[in-house]
Amino acid sequence: MGLLDDLKKQADLVKTQQLSQKSMLEENIKLVEAKMHQTFLYLNDLLKQLAVLRPTNPTVYSIPGVGDLQNLGFADSFIDYRKKKIGDRDYYDYITLFIRWASPASFTVERDMPAAIQKLNDVLWRFGLKFTEEKIKKPGGGFENIKFTVAHKITCDLSIAADYDNARLVVKGRHFFRLGDDELRIPAGDVNETLLEEFAKMLIGQPSALRKYRG
Repeated sequence: MGLLDDLKKQADLVKTQQLSQKSMLEENIKLVEAKMHQTFLYLNDLLKQLAVLRPTNPTVYSIPGVGDLQNLGFADSFIDYRKKKIGDRDYYDYITLFIRWASPASFTVERDMPAAIQKLNDVLWRFGLKFTEEKIKKPGGGFENIKFTVAHKITCDLSIAADYDNARLVVKGRHFFRLGDDELRIPAGDVNETLLEEFAKMLIGQPSALRKYRG
């Protein structure tokens, strides 16, 4: 067998691999698109029901050494999606949503050293919390304390991206399981009514099996 025959065999193998990869990607696209659509319809309907029921979120959002945000009621929400073109068709790119939780309550905390003041300020900004600052003079003068008043309001943001190459949904959010960021990587084949119910539990602060998908 000559060199040309070897090259032909190698080329045929490459073509076979390319066709296999193309077929696999097409199957991934079909599956992920269907699951993204199912997820959007479910969550869109869920938010409509929450707007009527206006439940209280049982999650205690704790800022260590500072205070807790708790007994927050449903305030409002939003959901949307974007698509992108793959080939000659439009497919889901990502879904975005947020839920705002709030109560009339607030808590206050004072700091009296510049480093401590800056640290608390940074923490509150990082978590996107609403707060005000008030300068409090010490009796007899001297350095001013800063009183922070933190509103019991929190916005839970979430995006669900379609990962067609890996046949999964990548969920990135903040303030759902706790204060801070989380990422979930959910195989598209796992998305069904049962899993979406777990998604709903996560969104309203109930124990959810979605924790197992945390990255």
